[in-house]
Amino acid sequence: MLNKIIDNYLKENYYPFHMPGHKRSEIFDSNLGYGRDFTEIDGLDNLNDPKEVFVDMERKIAETYDVKDAIISTNGSTSGILASIRAISQNNKNILIQRSSHKAVYNACLINKLKVDYIGVKTNDIGAIVDISFEDLEDKLKNKTYSAVVVTSPSYEGYILDIERIYKICKKYKAKLILDMAHGSHLFLTGAYKNTFDIAITSFHKNLPALTPAAAVLINDEQIVKDLRFAMSIFQTSSPSYLILQSIDYILENIGEMEILNQKLQANLVDLYKIKLKNLSLIDDKNKDRSKILISTKNTNINGKTLANLLKEEKIEIEMAYPSYALLIASLCDRDKGFDLLKNALIKIDKTLEKSAYLFNFTYQSPQKIYQIYEAMDFDSELIKIENSQGRIAGGFTYAYPPGIPILAPGELIDSKVLENINNLQKNNIRLNLVGKSIAVIIDKMNKNC
Repeated sequence: MLNKIIDNYLKENYYPFHMPGHKRSEIFDSNLGYGRDFTEIDGLDNLNDPKEVFVDMERKIAETYDVKDAIISTNGSTSGILASIRAISQNNKNILIQRSSHKAVYNACLINKLKVDYIGVKTNDIGAIVDISFEDLEDKLKNKTYSAVVVTSPSYEGYILDIERIYKICKKYKAKLILDMAHGSHLFLTGAYKNTFDIAITSFHKNLPALTPAAAVLINDEQIVKDLRFAMSIFQTSSPSYLILQSIDYILENIGEMEILNQKLQANLVDLYKIKLKNLSLIDDKNKDRSKILISTKNTNINGKTLANLLKEEKIEIEMAYPSYALLIASLCDRDKGFDLLKNALIKIDKTLEKSAYLFNFTYQSPQKIYQIYEAMDFDSELIKIENSQGRIAGGFTYAYPPGIPILAPGELIDSKVLENINNLQKNNIRLNLVGKSIAVIIDKMNKNC
């Protein structure tokens, strides 16, 4: 599709008296892709008002994921999340989101001035998110009418929710289901993909061979397509990257190759999970995507951050470290030598470790909400020492990135459990988006206690 059009266009040798400013000049580093970088010239369509090749590409995406429509995003899942929540929440400002939602979901609630309630989550013994509370979900939906429910599956650590069950509950209470599937673009290859949602947002660049931040919005509710496309035109750049678009096109034109690469990946993962470790543990579960390689350091004498450093000494860069585990992401493009390197490194490191009674307790809490997020952001705020913040109201988000999941949102009361989580993360060398040892709290002139 797009790549063939560009191939043919380049053969015509037109001179570009148009954007982009580099003019595909050969004087620049060819590794940066200047030679195939374009703008919306005649024949290359307009992503925010598709009529030609992008219509075909979006149709192919819809067919691949078995949905009714699709919208390409060259601004990642973030733009898709912002647009989806805006499109659905115009007439009802109540929204129910998974507490462990990505910060993009929270930002969408902020800019649309939504009234947010949370679905509780369940974590395992190393603090990884494995499920939602279905009791909490149904209880909330019984007692309030929500424009949408927002859940995340797979989780950052790869755990997959029962989306069919969630969708059925949402239908029962007439709430739209928005699925943050940013980490699940590859699941249609593995058999774990379910198309039971109203909208899903997925990132091709996270698990498939696309350039960052290639993504798409998948749509099953045709009644919201018009509003959703308008919202995407707001949040998506009017100058989309044609390099990113070509990388998406490559995937769509080579699904057979993706299937072959997936078979090889799955074989390598089977071998990886067979290795024998005495201290470290490779976490496996029937509801987990195996390509999210979760390595537990629980009951060893190191934490996840130390494991990340040890792996880096073996020339392995990981995705994320948390106090009780390290997370690595495998994809279709990993090579045999990469898996061999990882297996040898884990066996080597494991031999140097000892058993320990080290425990780390972390759960995603829902602190007491004093103000809505958008209300809290209207207050002035000040920085105070974290140790002096108990009883104050948060003036900003607190999270580790990755994964970008808030442990404290604006307008929430800073209590002892929040402080315990923050202190535990910092003691384990997990970087939070705080200013040194200070945290932002709101200045409420009407309440001297805040």
